[in-house]
Amino acid sequence: MNTKIASILATGLAALGLGILVNQNTVHASNGYSVVKSSWPAGYGTVYHAKSFSNNAYVWTHLNHKEKAANLKNYPNSSWASLGTIILKHNGKNSVYYAISNVSPVSKKSVTGYVWSGYLANGYNPNFSKVNTIELHNASNTDYNRFIKQSPSQELTRQVLSLFPNSKVDVKASIYSLYQDDANKPSGNVLNFKDVNKYLNSLNNKTTSQRVSDIKSMLLKHNVDLNANYTIGIRLTNFTFRKNIEDQQQGLVLIEN
Repeated sequence: MNTKIASILATGLAALGLGILVNQNTVHASNGYSVVKSSWPAGYGTVYHAKSFSNNAYVWTHLNHKEKAANLKNYPNSSWASLGTIILKHNGKNSVYYAISNVSPVSKKSVTGYVWSGYLANGYNPNFSKVNTIELHNASNTDYNRFIKQSPSQELTRQVLSLFPNSKVDVKASIYSLYQDDANKPSGNVLNFKDVNKYLNSLNNKTTSQRVSDIKSMLLKHNVDLNANYTIGIRLTNFTFRKNIEDQQQGLVLIEN
């Protein structure tokens, strides 16, 4: 998981007290609300975005609905991770709520709370123009391709992909390109280039155009047909490595269809 996103999720868990709220017997509400059931799954949280940015959609600090933590319409660029699901009863009716924390764009200020599920839609916010990173494990192919097209951090990715006019990006193949885990190896003939990946994971001060030219030259030395129909696994960040950030791995693989 991206280190920044993992940190935000951890902060969200702490802020919501989810470390101790592990079953319905330890989740409490009041003010006419009662908890029917709750679930706190381990692993990556499901990502959502607001259905509307014109209507009020409040995130509540507590399940009793007394204090507002945020209004979703004021976060037009944000995506939210669901950390848990709670079924609340109010006036004899059950409603599904999510415990959420903002994960994209990555922010120093974590907003956490509880929101009615009807205010959210599945997937990342389709506006990635101010987003520099997303967690691939939570992204659909649609999410990732939108991110590549819009994000300021993806200029190098866009130019590398322009070398392959007849190919498409796959998010699962892109995860494989980073960690090369045989358990998640895509089906088909995977073309993996050690020199390319070494280059991608080495700092340099070249321009984006120079980097693309270098990558193209290396691929051509491997007799890669740039006009072929590949499934591409790719994860690049414009070589913007920083100290003490674990998730800086970059990768590129081609899969012959």
